[in-house]
Amino acid sequence: MLNTKVNLHTPTDIKLAKYQLWNLAGDRRGDRISCISGSLWVTQEGDLKDYVLNSGQNFWVARPGTVVVQALQNSQFKYNLNELDSHIERNSQAVDPSLQVHLKRPIR
Repeated sequence: MLNTKVNLHTPTDIKLAKYQLWNLAGDRRGDRISCISGSLWVTQEGDLKDYVLNSGQNFWVARPGTVVVQALQNSQFKYNLNELDSHIERNSQAVDPSLQVHLKRPIR
């Protein structure tokens, strides 16, 4: 399992072989995982949902605690650290604006 604990201030490119794991612990709310190639399974501590990212998709860390990423095939992703001093959870995940058409009230 790869574990990145260094607080870099630049995006980190990470390559994972099929089924390889990567994790990051701590309060990393606001950090972003961007799938560049392949397919990734993402889970975070305290979240009952799991997420699958394909090339071009993003995941924002929305909870404090460990984040685990597993490659479902040979994959590459970019990990962008949140540069804000405080991690404030406003939404659990980004919402596609086109989905709001079917809602009675806008998502904030």
